[in-house]
Amino acid sequence: MIQLPTNTEIKTLKAFKEPDSISIYAPYIAPNSSDNPNRTQLKNFLKEARQQLLAKELDEREIDAILQPAKKLLDSEEFRMNYKHSLAVFIGNDFFRYYHLPPKGVTSSLIIGKGFSVQPIVELLNSSPPYFVLLLSHNGVQLLKGDRYNIEQIQEFPTPMKEDLNIDEYPNEFQPHEVAPAIEGKGSNRFHGQYNQTQVDKEMLTKYFRHIDTKLQKVIKNEKIPLIIAGVEYLLPIYRQVNTYPHLLESEIQGSLEHSPLDSIRKKAYKLFRPKPKKIPQSK
Repeated sequence: MIQLPTNTEIKTLKAFKEPDSISIYAPYIAPNSSDNPNRTQLKNFLKEARQQLLAKELDEREIDAILQPAKKLLDSEEFRMNYKHSLAVFIGNDFFRYYHLPPKGVTSSLIIGKGFSVQPIVELLNSSPPYFVLLLSHNGVQLLKGDRYNIEQIQEFPTPMKEDLNIDEYPNEFQPHEVAPAIEGKGSNRFHGQYNQTQVDKEMLTKYFRHIDTKLQKVIKNEKIPLIIAGVEYLLPIYRQVNTYPHLLESEIQGSLEHSPLDSIRKKAYKLFRPKPKKIPQSK
């Protein structure tokens, strides 16, 4: 799974200003044998980093101590399976971090200097804006957080509408009232349909979604991340009427998504952010 650093982690990386800090970007290599070429690639990077540090006349034992956490990574779960991601590795004195980058678009590099080289990751983050997705249904609501590469559930409001509104049963009967037929002299109990199911359902949903919006504000009230609503088409305008989160997008995801794989929802959400290809003007 792609794992980019958070904004806090980026600040930590940028704040590290020790000399002889090592930044490694290792693009994904598809294996063509039983050997893992990605492990070999990182091993070669570490060997090259050691040689460059020795050329700077650093103490050999100090160099080996700095590189030790990265060498342990070579024999970890990271390379026991063919995970399809590139690697960014940051190594310094008493400092070691690594991240999973997209398999494509990463340039191979080893940089040793004062502090880390984080610009390639910053560019990836800029191309992968975060967003919230609110999955709406009668049976409960889920709040997801995602970006271009990942998505996960961060909050669930599992109470269904019927329970939230303390409804024993939905009002689905016709309401009787007395009518006076033309032939009979007395009034007669006949049944005329008085129940508008669509209207009653809308009123209940409006009340239910107000409760959801109140709960949602407690979770994301200080955020500025765009919110996408998703669900069966007729639910979406009802939620829009009660929404108080100021960063709700006009774009939305329509469909029955309660049981959809999260990655399928991620792909639909990313399409709302993906830049549209520029039209090439046709020559006359």
